[in-house]
Amino acid sequence: MKPNQTQKAMDLAVKYLSFKARTEYEMVEYLKKKNMEEDTIDHVMAKLREYRYVNDEIYLKNYVEYNRQVTFYGSKRIRQDLGRRGISDDLLLCLEDLIPREEELLCCEAMAEKNIKKLKGQSVQQKRKKLYDKLSRMGYPSDMISGTIRTLDLEEAPIELSEDEIAQKQMKEMDKLNRDYDKYERTHKNKGYKGKDLEYRITKSLMGRGYSYEIIKNKMAEMKEE
Repeated sequence: MKPNQTQKAMDLAVKYLSFKARTEYEMVEYLKKKNMEEDTIDHVMAKLREYRYVNDEIYLKNYVEYNRQVTFYGSKRIRQDLGRRGISDDLLLCLEDLIPREEELLCCEAMAEKNIKKLKGQSVQQKRKKLYDKLSRMGYPSDMISGTIRTLDLEEAPIELSEDEIAQKQMKEMDKLNRDYDKYERTHKNKGYKGKDLEYRITKSLMGRGYSYEIIKNKMAEMKEE
């Protein structure tokens, strides 16, 4: 083991740790990428453990506490993330004690309430799907997500409009109906349809655009009176 390389490796390790805490796995992989020899890495890692610069148990506890206050990920996401960072399976067993299900459920409910505000104006089905997808990406268990969503009131109270707003809305809807009627009448007349066949084609096209049969019938009657 070369003294110069050992000092260089130690300097690199301390600098790498100065940005944020690292797991043992992350430190070893970093030093490997810096082309440090295996015995040098072993020596440096022993020193880092001795100085308590790296400690996977403390790292895990700090990660969970940060999540509790800032990121609010579910247990599945936390387990996957820590696993990628090299935390051992034995240490990951501690998560069941560090993240009680009751606490995780409260976080899940809080995240659901927070995200539902962003879905205003969407249908109940859209809200349900998007909430499920979001909470699933955050790592909450599927049964917890489903149970949380079932407790939410996803219906929105109807917006009460003033008389002027109602009149304006009806005027816009009527203008749209008139434009669509003229368009389909012109289109089907150009195809040679007349009389009852023309009325049938126009009615079918307008119903395909979402107009009710009653509204179309009234429009037809109005056109005949002109």
